[in-house]
Amino acid sequence: MFIGEAPSRLGADRTAIPFHGDRAGDNFEHLLELGGLSRGQVFVTNAVLCNPRDASGNNAPPSKAVLRNCAANLQRQIFAIDPRVVVTLGSAALEATRLIEEHTLSLRGEVRTAHHWNGRTLIPLYHPGARAMVHRNFAAQTADYYFVGEIYRRGPRPSRKQKEIAKPHSIGWDVVKFLVSTFERCSLFRLHKAMYLVEWRTLSETGERATDFVYLRQKDGPYCVELGSRWFRRFESELIARRQGDQILIESKGRGLFELPVAPLPQRLREIAQTVAGELAPLSDAQLKTKSYLTKPMKDRLLAERAGFSQLNRPLF
Repeated sequence: MFIGEAPSRLGADRTAIPFHGDRAGDNFEHLLELGGLSRGQVFVTNAVLCNPRDASGNNAPPSKAVLRNCAANLQRQIFAIDPRVVVTLGSAALEATRLIEEHTLSLRGEVRTAHHWNGRTLIPLYHPGARAMVHRNFAAQTADYYFVGEIYRRGPRPSRKQKEIAKPHSIGWDVVKFLVSTFERCSLFRLHKAMYLVEWRTLSETGERATDFVYLRQKDGPYCVELGSRWFRRFESELIARRQGDQILIESKGRGLFELPVAPLPQRLREIAQTVAGELAPLSDAQLKTKSYLTKPMKDRLLAERAGFSQLNRPLF
């Protein structure tokens, strides 16, 4: 069950179908497809079923009073549908669920995480409209819907003790730390490709993923979603991010988490990461891009594209 905030003036208020008929609806349906879901598998509604407008007749966010007035109606819908997974789209929808059963979740803090709520799994996501895309881009939202699809396909409801499900393993950040320390200085472009190649090499040799990071097919090749949205700001005490031309360079400050020796990795993963870093060190960006394109996941995407099927923003694993 997906819950938006309210019908849009040019979308559901006109078509009577939630998230349909406007840009937000187009984005939503595309994201559903990328997550491996379809309209036939989900129920879509809004926290408020009428279209709030401002004095100029434009869409307006529903007030807290309106959300409170409509909470009982939303509760009846949830009871009738009895969904196993509830996904809120935007802060207003997340606030509406708080009126049904108390929680302390925030959109910024808990986006793309799964929590026990009201006997179900609750996943907060950003709204698919154009304004929200400024704060969370399409690539990140693609990974969000892929996460929802995986949670849905996984099966039963979580127990009350299971507060969160499938947050990315910390080992993914351990690999990032290892690579940054090994390269000493690298561009974000190089780090994206290095993480992907470590992931692919580990999967090829061991049959298992190295991390839970999400990798998408984008125009420049593999893109690691976790390394988007200025992630490095969380590590300002450990590393330096500098802009050089049209690239961002990452380097260790030589102290803290990014000082060698870095967080320990399992022996085989460490060997693979070391080998990949050594292979990539002398390569230019063009050669690095070519190397990533020669992997099986990328070859499969290219073959599908040549057959006329768009693969942009689709997960590589």
